[in-house]
Amino acid sequence: MNIAVLGTGKVGTALGTHLAAAGHTVHHGSRTRAGEDGFLTHRQAVADADVVITAVPGTDVVATLEAIGDDVLGERVVLDPSAAFTPQMTMAYPGDSVAQQVQQRFPRLRVVKTLNTMNHTVMVDPTASLTQVTAFVSGDDAAAKAVVTALLGDLGWPDDSVLDLGGVDTALATEHAAPLFFATVRALGTATFNISISRQPA
Repeated sequence: MNIAVLGTGKVGTALGTHLAAAGHTVHHGSRTRAGEDGFLTHRQAVADADVVITAVPGTDVVATLEAIGDDVLGERVVLDPSAAFTPQMTMAYPGDSVAQQVQQRFPRLRVVKTLNTMNHTVMVDPTASLTQVTAFVSGDDAAAKAVVTALLGDLGWPDDSVLDLGGVDTALATEHAAPLFFATVRALGTATFNISISRQPA
């Protein structure tokens, strides 16, 4: 599968590296590093992609996609792991989510929210360091969620650790779990943990 990773920070690097190791063709798009070895412009990276990963700050996601353009984006699957904060680290979009904004602005895209409730170190191979993990998935398109769930498997997420919450509107809940995440980081003194669901045995 051809995957465009927009962003060259810790999230984009971690996801891109592990997906490439799993056999996918990964192109890194960058606003600032395009032209360097291994880096393309965002438009170039998306041009042949099956899946686009928005590994940029949540407040930049819509503008980044607008710069790429509807004509290039088409009906691609978008895996959105972003979180949107103000400079004061408060929620940038109270009562809204990045995923919903993207889906409303680009109705042809098939947006799937996931991996936004954890540190980048837990996004890949989570069971190597944790005993219980949950990756939440939100999106309106069932086929797109199936594609993203398969990619989660390639990143090391067991099938029973992926919880489909429903439509893209449910991304509001996981994006607004950010204050809980940061409070937990302060309490534990580490970001190596996962907000997971403990289920009653069947």
